[in-house]
Amino acid sequence: MVMIPFFRINIYPPGCLLGGYKVIRLIGEGRFGICYLVNLDGKKYILKEIKPKAIKKSGNKIIFEQEILSSIDHSSIPRIIDTIKNDNIYAYILEYKKGKTIEDMIFGDNHIFTNAEIYKIGIKLIGIIKYLHERNIVHRDIRLPNVIIDEEDVYLIDFGLARLVNNERYTPSVDFSYLGHLLLYLYYSSFKKTNKKSKPWYDELELTEKEMIFLKKLIGIQERYKSVIDVEYDFHQISKNYLQNML
Repeated sequence: MVMIPFFRINIYPPGCLLGGYKVIRLIGEGRFGICYLVNLDGKKYILKEIKPKAIKKSGNKIIFEQEILSSIDHSSIPRIIDTIKNDNIYAYILEYKKGKTIEDMIFGDNHIFTNAEIYKIGIKLIGIIKYLHERNIVHRDIRLPNVIIDEEDVYLIDFGLARLVNNERYTPSVDFSYLGHLLLYLYYSSFKKTNKKSKPWYDELELTEKEMIFLKKLIGIQERYKSVIDVEYDFHQISKNYLQNML
């Protein structure tokens, strides 16, 4: 059994005990934290350690993720299970969500997303965003590595940049922009370039007029969406039209 030394180490190895949780492996490292897959009593969890330098530099802003996750309850968002705080480490334990990130699926597995898959993922993500916005929370980081797919389930993770909405700095439109770019990655997964000359996405991708307008409004090329209700309605109409055309 590996015990924690008194001095600070950069990366904890497999077998190391952190507050009773046994490290299985390193998952990844970001600007503010390091994530590990850990085990306690035969059950898997995610341990997110906050870097000491990040705490020193950003202070209370770093713990927004913990506060926000503690205030919400949604099956597609990892729950806070526990916290670890001592002289050597400040971390919290998150519910483990099985599956693969969209980033791993596209760039690791070369997965090609069908339109049906794109609509299912989009509808579920919009549902999560709607839940957050109804509670005045913006995620601000809806990117490929932060969305996990497990068959029919879609999970949104990493709330390190999440904030409460205000009318100046943190507005709902930032989540719409991230969603638009994420959907573009899904559409591009099936794109085969035939022309060496680069074109903008709205000239390259084979999209319906409604899909194109929807994406432009998400990203802000056209007048941006102001409400997730409008985003949800328009995307449901697009997916409904697609399903009707398939019959």
